Amino acid sequence: MRETVSLKKQYEIIDNSLRYRTHHLLPKLMEECGIDLWVILCREYNEDPVFRTMIPSLCLTARRLSCLVFVNGKDGFGAYNFGRPDERLAKIYTQGYTDTSKDQLKELAAFIREQNPEKIAVNTSKLSGICDGLSKELYDQLYGALEEADREKLCSAYPLATRWIEARTEEELSRYRTVYALAMNICEEAFSRKVITPGVTTTTEVEEWIAQEINRLGLTFWFSPHVDIQRKGMPGVGSCGDIIQHGDLLHYDVGITYFGLCSDSQRLGYVLRENETEVPDYLKKGLEVTNRFQDIVAQEHIAGRTGNEILKSSLERAKQEGIRAMLYCHPIGFYGHSAGTVVGLWDKQEGTGAYGDFPLHYNTCYALELNTESTVAEWNNQLVRFCAEETVAFTEDGKLCYLYPGREKIFAI
Repeated sequence: MRETVSLKKQYEIIDNSLRYRTHHLLPKLMEECGIDLWVILCREYNEDPVFRTMIPSLCLTARRLSCLVFVNGKDGFGAYNFGRPDERLAKIYTQGYTDTSKDQLKELAAFIREQNPEKIAVNTSKLSGICDGLSKELYDQLYGALEEADREKLCSAYPLATRWIEARTEEELSRYRTVYALAMNICEEAFSRKVITPGVTTTTEVEEWIAQEINRLGLTFWFSPHVDIQRKGMPGVGSCGDIIQHGDLLHYDVGITYFGLCSDSQRLGYVLRENETEVPDYLKKGLEVTNRFQDIVAQEHIAGRTGNEILKSSLERAKQEGIRAMLYCHPIGFYGHSAGTVVGLWDKQEGTGAYGDFPLHYNTCYALELNTESTVAEWNNQLVRFCAEETVAFTEDGKLCYLYPGREKIFAI
């Protein structure tokens, strides 16, 4: 029976990672983005999405008015807690707000004046919800507390917040393989006769089994597990809730969260007919086209390119090869649909404007999500969609790295 690491061990690993990220990775990112002071303000039950990635596992929420401040100036790097003292935060942050009888924001403003930064970055963004966590009320309060000279220095932390969210350390990249392997192990069992009885089991029941198994392991799914059917004579490209039959082409879409990292995967399964021992060649050939498009997209992932550029070049190459393709890759990490380089959206294959203009960086992770459509003669020339999604890493060798084998396989059920 599959099992997960104990909560105690998970928290220890996540918190050690946070400590390293804060004091080793973040100073480099601040220098890269040209930001010397970053303020993150939020209140309990209205937590900034970035704040959630910067607190130890058992802190869980903001406390009244929480405030983290990062300084990377002439005196080096500092990470400060300008909220209420907390023994867990103290393992990572220096306590900056020491006299709680004084006004919190006035004390923050005085600290900022003393630091005299060139920029004061805050989490506001037109492009990214993850990087837009500062409420208007708190922005107004901060603005009112700052001296006039410092108000003019306020700027969006979007580039820095995005880099913090998307950047993976070597340890995190290694840990991601464990996360993804567990997710795939669950889904491999879901697409088996242990779970599916043709003529009896519905796609909804497979979804429920996946959700229950994730829950049994003490984990969560960041979106509801999804299973659909394509079959000969069935209109459309994915029907949900139906009873699974022999000869059906199944498709799942599942994402778990483990060790603080999200997975995302889509793969196909085929329900063998009574006289079959393997997946028919005509379906294998359809997946081969999707695999070819995966290879094209992987080759077009070049450091410094924007998501829109990768989208355009990938779809142009697919068209040249006669592949009917769609591409909608997204960053993944602390969040499932994370911040970073977005390569197309389901309904925006022509490009996503400024949203898709963030450049590709090394040591980042993505859900390589796409599909191709093929006409299947054996299904009376029916158009069949072959979806695929793999959690991948873009590493310093300039390659898109798959974290688990088997992308070229349709599960034989």
